Amino acid sequence: MKKLMFMAICVMAVMMGCKQKGQTAAADGKDSVAAVIDSIIEENDTTPLPMFLIGNDGQYMQMLYWSNIEEPQKSEGDDEYFDDWHRSWEYQEMFRRNAAQYTNLIRDNKIVKIKFIDEVLKDPDGKAPSTGEIHRQEIPSLCARFDCVNSKDKNLGDGESLIDRWGLVICTDSYLNSRKMLHIKSCQNEDYNYPKLSGDVVSQLEKEYGMKAKTTAQTCIIGDRYTMGVVEFEGEYKNAPKDKYDADRKFALALEVLIDSGKVFKIEELGYYDETYGSSWNADADGYIPNTVVAAFEGPKGLELCYTHGAPESFCVGMIYLRDGKLVEHQYEMYHALVDEEIPVWKKDIAEMQKLFLAAEGVDRTVTFTKWAHCYIDYDNEWIWLRDKDEKNGAFFIRQDGKFKLIAVETPKLKPSRGEKDGKQYLSISGSAGGPSIYSEIFAFKNGQQVEHFTALFVYGEIDECGLNGKDLTKEEGKAYCDNLPKGEKITAYFKDIEAEN
Repeated sequence: MKKLMFMAICVMAVMMGCKQKGQTAAADGKDSVAAVIDSIIEENDTTPLPMFLIGNDGQYMQMLYWSNIEEPQKSEGDDEYFDDWHRSWEYQEMFRRNAAQYTNLIRDNKIVKIKFIDEVLKDPDGKAPSTGEIHRQEIPSLCARFDCVNSKDKNLGDGESLIDRWGLVICTDSYLNSRKMLHIKSCQNEDYNYPKLSGDVVSQLEKEYGMKAKTTAQTCIIGDRYTMGVVEFEGEYKNAPKDKYDADRKFALALEVLIDSGKVFKIEELGYYDETYGSSWNADADGYIPNTVVAAFEGPKGLELCYTHGAPESFCVGMIYLRDGKLVEHQYEMYHALVDEEIPVWKKDIAEMQKLFLAAEGVDRTVTFTKWAHCYIDYDNEWIWLRDKDEKNGAFFIRQDGKFKLIAVETPKLKPSRGEKDGKQYLSISGSAGGPSIYSEIFAFKNGQQVEHFTALFVYGEIDECGLNGKDLTKEEGKAYCDNLPKGEKITAYFKDIEAEN
């Protein structure tokens, strides 16, 4: 989670509200920050604030939603959180009703014209997609979708596409016309390192907080006037507010810093401090990760910065404002980055595979599949294993380029196993063919393609007849083939109930 906050209650409270990261003032001080945010949102309802595009579905860029479409309704027990939830929904509604006005995308200090396409409100099974998460392309997100007016603008060269970038800022004409866009120059070098902040600035902050700086970084120059940077302090920040949910919690401190003509403005970023493991702000990340300023504007009331914050498990977007001599940070959303998601199998996919099964020769057409699982026969294809409720009958399918192919059928007598040898992966279906006979069918794959299909009938353990890729083999040739096969092993799969999961 971005800049670890005070337990689950605070995570919910900032879903789209004012993220008062590191505010150490009393409650009324925090309320004043929230009031600034509320004022900015209200005044920009007719001049919508910038928004961000994150992720894509392979064709269109996405403005990801963070709240369900339906207006929240108060119920017993949620009084403490309801106002925050409802404000989050209201803010999302402001973006939704103005979606068609977002016709400008900012890329590398330049404007690219875009257009609103539509909203994604249902997945292929007719259910509402999840919110606040970044999915793989195959999984729909609750979102508004956008595209470039000129398709050539998507091509960034070297095989990179614009739609693959996270955190692109989009704006309305009204917003751009009322502000001056400022040029941003990153200070990061070719090795992805930053120069250190000015020693005078660091000394000033060390004195103010009574702490020693562990690391500092100058992250970017804005409009040839402002300098952005960060300071991460050593040790425990003992002047942090008490955590009423965890009295034993110890805090770490980092600062997001803005420097303007010698004046230093800052936002406190609270992390966790552990005497053994040190300071942490994000899971699976060492030290504080700086924000990235991706767009900057001089507005009617001061500086307005669009920022992103990428971490191993999350991606945050929001705005930073310079108001009345203070930096105010408004986190739009903390999106959970789901990088290891399973490829979805929808109801229509199940129906198509069942249709292929019923159309195959020699299958038991009374079989009804009730379970599915991904399994790994080879590592280049997407394998789907369907089974009936008793797991006695089944079928193996491959999906390639969006199309399904039936590979093998499991019966109460013919059971599957897999193996691997000499760069080939094998799926074997074998079992009793009645009396002393054993039937075996083997499929071999290499580099994602099926290269062999071997069948054999064994009687009393000896090959009676066999064939490879549709051609008959001698018993000696068949025995040589079998002698070269790897030892079969059980196929690992975790089945899901078709009705429950889809």
